[in-house]
Amino acid sequence: MAKILCLSILSLFLFWSCSGPARSVNTSLTELISKSDSIYYPKYARGFVIHYLGDDKIVEVANPWDSTQTPDYFFVDNSGKLRLDGISTIKAPVLNWSAFSSTQVIMADVLNVIETLKSVAEPEYISNEFVKHAISERLIRNVGMASSPDMEVLLLSNPQFVFVSPFKDNHYEQLKEAGLVVVPDAGYLESAPLGRVEWLVFFGAFFNREDESLRYFQSVEKQYFDAVNVTSAVSVRPTVTTGYLFQDVWFLPAGESFLAQLFRDAGAAYPYANVPGRGSLAYDFEKVFFDCHECDYWIMTINHPDAFTYEQLRRMDERYAGFSAFKNRKVIYSNTAYSMFFEKAWIEPHIILKDISTYLHPGLFDNHQPVYFNLLK
Repeated sequence: MAKILCLSILSLFLFWSCSGPARSVNTSLTELISKSDSIYYPKYARGFVIHYLGDDKIVEVANPWDSTQTPDYFFVDNSGKLRLDGISTIKAPVLNWSAFSSTQVIMADVLNVIETLKSVAEPEYISNEFVKHAISERLIRNVGMASSPDMEVLLLSNPQFVFVSPFKDNHYEQLKEAGLVVVPDAGYLESAPLGRVEWLVFFGAFFNREDESLRYFQSVEKQYFDAVNVTSAVSVRPTVTTGYLFQDVWFLPAGESFLAQLFRDAGAAYPYANVPGRGSLAYDFEKVFFDCHECDYWIMTINHPDAFTYEQLRRMDERYAGFSAFKNRKVIYSNTAYSMFFEKAWIEPHIILKDISTYLHPGLFDNHQPVYFNLLK
């Protein structure tokens, strides 16, 4: 089968090079992908697909903001038998790569490929002990800010590719102009809690670790739905609000977003659960107070250098004291300065779910020790 596939592909390349005007790279790539042995379509994630061609693979990454745009394609070359012009090629095995987000460090650690990491951006946000020690020993280079990396240091590290978290205004053109392979890791934009975890399969594809990725993902999936089966049986769904003012704007998750889905699955009633959208809602204080001041619980993430208290919350805005959750001491919070919420929690949605449910439904998960969220003291 592999031999026939290779002969077919060779014939295609001869056809393209010898017949009439050269076809576009997109057309050639489309024909090659159409001959895939198998394809991995994500179960929950929206942003990637993996096409398998014998021992090789093509990883397809969609534009997260405009599905009409041409996706990015990356050829992971295991066999050395194919050559694809006009597509970023990554020769296996991967021995040197760069991480521009702490979430990629977490993925590398989970899949036991952390020792192949040779450069990172913004190490102050990385908690991994191996990486911190390797940076101190200059075994991993610090390239500075992800949005404006030290290009000299990055190029000296000579990565096979750079994993980045894509942004709409695109800070990474200078990397591409320097000839670097830039791989967009858009998992943070997924609205489904299990969709974010599934990006571990995308990550693993570059290291030939799909089997390990799938085992981890399937384990989390099972634990998540085991917890949902418990919370779905509750007879009372307490109301919850979230967030707080930032520069006079209160940002809250829309009804189809990551947090809104977590609230639903945790057995909570969220005032904006029916507002369409996967992103954020931007309201003023008066609207949020009108809609949410009687909510039973207030769930928030906050970055604070030391222990956070109700008094410190009140000092942020005196009006917060008017919320029932404040008065009744039912604020559930994650201090992201210590909790690793933004670094690691995305691959453990089952734990976030249990953390929140532990407080919303006392007695439901008596054996669970909260990891990311606690009741404010």
